[in-house]
Amino acid sequence: MTMLPRGAADKIISHTLAGAMLSGLGLWHLFNHMRLLVSLAPTAPSSSSSRVLVVAPAAWFPAPRVRRLEPIAMLAAGAYGLATQMLAYSPMPFRADGSIPPERLPNHEHAIIYASLLVYAGSAIYLDDRRRQRHAAPAPPTLCMLLLAALFAQELFVFHVHSSSTDDHAGVEARLHWFLQASAAACLAAALLGAARLPADLQLAAGLVRSASLAFQGLWCVVIGVAWVPGMLPAGCHLDGGGGVHLRCRGEDSLRHAIAVVNLQFGWCMVLVTLLVVGIYVYVCKRYPAGAWSHGEVYGRLPEAEAADEDDDDSHHHDMETPNCKQLAAHDDVHEFTSLEIDV
Repeated sequence: MTMLPRGAADKIISHTLAGAMLSGLGLWHLFNHMRLLVSLAPTAPSSSSSRVLVVAPAAWFPAPRVRRLEPIAMLAAGAYGLATQMLAYSPMPFRADGSIPPERLPNHEHAIIYASLLVYAGSAIYLDDRRRQRHAAPAPPTLCMLLLAALFAQELFVFHVHSSSTDDHAGVEARLHWFLQASAAACLAAALLGAARLPADLQLAAGLVRSASLAFQGLWCVVIGVAWVPGMLPAGCHLDGGGGVHLRCRGEDSLRHAIAVVNLQFGWCMVLVTLLVVGIYVYVCKRYPAGAWSHGEVYGRLPEAEAADEDDDDSHHHDMETPNCKQLAAHDDVHEFTSLEIDV
């Protein structure tokens, strides 16, 4: 049995666990965005009026039984990741004089991502709690999306300075982490578009791109983790445990071959994620017919209206009974992603 160099097992476990979490989160968002895309499909327009669909962005979606399961899971993952990075190898992340040991710098860089995840998840829970309080001024629905964009921006920054600008990430590692930066950049761009005031179809498209990019980022993290397994290394490459574990190749020919293998892996991962998107779309089309929410006969309010005083309930109920304002069914509660159809 081949012995793993020191640090290889940590890289395998950390990348695989993080990838599994990101992929699961991306698939969860894909399912919910597909459900919105299909269920909010416009029905046949009437001859006397046309309808405009307004959609607010959704940074996260409530779970069926535990509404805030997604941000709570993010809090747990952020706390676990921050603790493991700061306490890796030794319980003292700093020297006695307060300086950071050179070998611990990568752990501190990774800890920045987990700290940003904690900030985002905690803020999402707070904003949701404030939005559900009737007498509190609700936060703008785009604020949580901007916080998510800040998380992706922090992630992209750390990936860039840690993965591409240091000598210990060269050759095969540089190519692996370059593709990771590309997926993080796609998530950031889609999150910024989601925070903008876009038409409903573009808003949903941005959400789908962000979800698919997040699922791909998780899958690629798993690929990076598997790359440290000795039996999965490209031909002519090995693990070098000197001064930290790194992927090394013997000669230029082996390096070019390994980079070509990484490019092929990226392409096949793109194919797999595309198939997952299509598969989820087919399932949702069968499970939630087009226009299903439009025929729910249940009217609702936009998130901003949920903070109205109780004195206005009767008048507001009367407004919602008019055919000009129609929303999701009661059993299809979607956090910060509501629709409003207005006759024009």
